[in-house]
Parts: sequence; C-alpha cells; structure tokens
Amino acid sequence: GDVAQLARRSGQFAQACQSGAMSGLAFLIPIALGLGMLGLTAFFWAMKRGQFEDLDGAAQRILIDEEDEDER
Repeated sequence: GDVAQLARRSGQFAQACQSGAMSGLAFLIPIALGLGMLGLTAFFWAMKRGQFEDLDGAAQRILIDEEDEDER
C-alpha cells in the first residue's frame, strides 16, 4: 500500500516538473537567497558602524525629561 502511494507521488512530482510548476521555484529560490544575503550584509554593516554599541544608553535617554534639563 505504501509503496504504491509513493509511486503515485513520484509520478505527480514528475508531472509537476514537466508542466513548468518547478520553474517558479527556480526563480524564487535565488531571489530568497539574494534577499537573505542583502539582510545579512546590512546587519554586518550596521555592526561595523556601531549601531548596536550603547543599547542601555538609548533606553535611558528615552526616560529623561528634556524639560528638566532646560530649566537647569
């Protein structure tokens, strides 16, 4: 039973390859890999420029009232 079902599925896969359904994957996989590489490059660029150096300082600056500093 299982072998016959597997044989039918492999036949469906061969039909999908011949009908051009796989050409969409051949187009989309390189695009997905390219976008992943672009994101990874942007991340390393941001690290090199120091975007992630002082995360605690940025969190503290949000809490400081600017009006209190102007009055001093």
